[in-house]
Amino acid sequence: MQLALIAQLSTLTLLVLAPERLSAQDRDHAKAIAAAVLPLPTPLRSGAGVVRFDASGRPQVWRAGTNGMTCLADRPGDGWFDVRCYQDGFIGVLYRARALDAAGVADTLVERTIDSEIRSGALAVTREPTAGYRMLGPIAGYDSLLNTVSDTIDAWQSIHLPYRTAPALAIPTNENGTHPYVMASGTYWAHVMIMQRPLRY
Repeated sequence: MQLALIAQLSTLTLLVLAPERLSAQDRDHAKAIAAAVLPLPTPLRSGAGVVRFDASGRPQVWRAGTNGMTCLADRPGDGWFDVRCYQDGFIGVLYRARALDAAGVADTLVERTIDSEIRSGALAVTREPTAGYRMLGPIAGYDSLLNTVSDTIDAWQSIHLPYRTAPALAIPTNENGTHPYVMASGTYWAHVMIMQRPLRY
């Protein structure tokens, strides 16, 4: 009889606490989503999808997108604030890279694998220009209460042009603080970098 009463009280306690736990989880997700879309221009934020990767490198959809942009939520516990957003035609590269990284594949082999898969058609990536947005810096530079960042966080935009070269684009490969520049010229990760200094968002 006493055991039955304890069991009933335990069940009652769980029922009472469950909504609190659920709402706390919902609040955490809402904060993570707000942080993930922070690199985007304000008009793009509400329609962007948000994903977070699990331990196996699989993307878990936290919010479905409606405007063709997908943002990757910050990875908790690593000391960095790192959020980025890409158009859906290019996001597959990030998904594949995270899956290979989670499987323990070396960085150099990750690049060769992705390049080979794109060239063979196994990994679909648009060859049209696509936009990317990113913020990166020490976690102390992000204020989770206000959803703002300090000037310790770098912010930039990128235009991804797979396999295009800097000479063909007539854009230099060196950063001089004034002009856009090309990174990873000639590779699947080729992109024009547009840095924001000082930070404005």
